[in-house]
Amino acid sequence: MKQKIIICGAGRVGISITEHLSNEGFDITVIDSNAEAIQKATELYDVQGVLGLASHPNVLEDAGIKDSDMIIAVTQSDEINIAACHIAKSIFATPTMIIRIRSKAYLQPSYVEYLLKDVKVNRIICPEDEVATAIVNQWRTPGAFDVAEFARSSITMLGVSCKNDCPLLDTPLRNLVDLFPDLSVTVMAIIRGTKLIVPRGGDDIILSGDRVYLACPTAQIDRTLRAFGHAEITAAKVTISGAGIIGIRVAEEIHKLSPETNLTMLELDKDKARYAAETLEYATIISGDSLDPEIIKEARLGQGETYIAATNNDEVNILSSLLAKRSGASHTVALINLPVFIPLFNSLDLEGVVSPPNLTSSSILQEVRSGQIEHVHSIIEEFGEIISFEALKSSSIVGRPLKNIKLPKDVSLGAIVKEDNTILSPRGVTIIEAGDIVVMFVPVKSMKKVEELLSVNLDFF
Repeated sequence: MKQKIIICGAGRVGISITEHLSNEGFDITVIDSNAEAIQKATELYDVQGVLGLASHPNVLEDAGIKDSDMIIAVTQSDEINIAACHIAKSIFATPTMIIRIRSKAYLQPSYVEYLLKDVKVNRIICPEDEVATAIVNQWRTPGAFDVAEFARSSITMLGVSCKNDCPLLDTPLRNLVDLFPDLSVTVMAIIRGTKLIVPRGGDDIILSGDRVYLACPTAQIDRTLRAFGHAEITAAKVTISGAGIIGIRVAEEIHKLSPETNLTMLELDKDKARYAAETLEYATIISGDSLDPEIIKEARLGQGETYIAATNNDEVNILSSLLAKRSGASHTVALINLPVFIPLFNSLDLEGVVSPPNLTSSSILQEVRSGQIEHVHSIIEEFGEIISFEALKSSSIVGRPLKNIKLPKDVSLGAIVKEDNTILSPRGVTIIEAGDIVVMFVPVKSMKKVEELLSVNLDFF
């Protein structure tokens, strides 16, 4: 029997979650107060739609809350999300609840305890905190355009752009072991233009312009990046465009990690600029338009510096990143909300990109797949997900050489971590044992097949 999930909110995050879960065969109902959003969701995906406020009991009842297994509240309103979960639990006894909270006022310890213990929410997602953390990771790892940790942080996934100076161009991937015998690096996926390539036999080669997703031990990040032609270092001067919630949190986190880092913030809104000046005493605040060359000049962007575009406008973030590069910045990181802009960003030879909808949906998917799934990370091109999971005794992949396991052709293994934290690069003779943590790339359309193969017990609830 299909698991029934109600998704409250058909915005960017809600639609992203709807796409993933409907493709995996769940019974999905979407609630939104915007008729156009409901129409879009029902036309694009095999889901039911209900028009109305998710905080109203009759709307939840119309959506089928009485026999639902989970409610995911991701509307733009914290208050509606809280009310929807409270009603779902207290009136309809919904088993599992995931809630998105954006305001810091609701993230105070006492209120978080109320949500977890009294309302009995299973997972609280704070997009701004997760986005800020992702941006800071990009600043700390300037050679990669995407970064995520797996297997108790012992494995890091890196998204790496391969340019003309990449020493591995035209080299069969099987030769990586001979070229770098001291590195445990596995290429899981290659994005070539709009095409996905999943290496399986070792004959695939890397071409200039490829975007490569690889898995490596966290302790070998720097050496791995150098092997792929990236020797960038973390910038000692950072300029942030946008003094909104995310921009402020990024500045606070960078200062916490590296108090000596020179921070400059650009903000067009005078009230926000004033608030930033009062909050960030250690930063230089410039009130002005980040698309104004004079403002960029005033920020004194130079070689070896990082420019972070964290406004709420994708176009502004892309254009100001280009302006910053022309003015001398070595490394840029931009927030991109709309998937349609990702290919454009890639073609402009800019570096880091962070997708808030992808990050939030990844956190929610991790909770939905609560069986033995440790972490889920949706890659920014939306071709699929990097997941890590604990191998169970019941799984057909346990106790057999990998060469004898019939994985779907579009699935690849990145790393295997033993219980003693020994890290193995997957090879044909490698044997997975119960308790191992496995890192794997899986396209969305193949997720159900992988769940069955792994016996991860992903009926979730």
